[in-house]
Amino acid sequence: MSDKEIQRLAVLQDVRDHRITQVRAAEILNLSTRQITRLLQKLNQDGVSGMAHASRGQPGHRRHDVLLKSECLSIISEHLLGFGPTLAHEKLSSMFGLHIPVETVRRWMTQMTSGFLDPSA
Repeated sequence: MSDKEIQRLAVLQDVRDHRITQVRAAEILNLSTRQITRLLQKLNQDGVSGMAHASRGQPGHRRHDVLLKSECLSIISEHLLGFGPTLAHEKLSSMFGLHIPVETVRRWMTQMTSGFLDPSA
């Protein structure tokens, strides 16, 4: 848990133990009283694990599939060896039907250990 989540948990436990009010907790955490009520319900329902962000540890929703990345990189290393990222993107789209954004192809090519694309050039 982050420091912010730990502080939030401590304040919510104070509210639950009736040491401070929900209004005071809202002022401390810079949230509305409605948010405090919602967080208390989540704490009572899920416990301490409910305070952590729900999407923590999940892959990003815009992330490309690992198999797609490896397929693209193998095609680039076999067929498009001397190509720059823009031309490689065009060939991946036209010849192989893989529609990957140019910047993604550029990033993947720079991440390759073989160094097809020299960022200093």
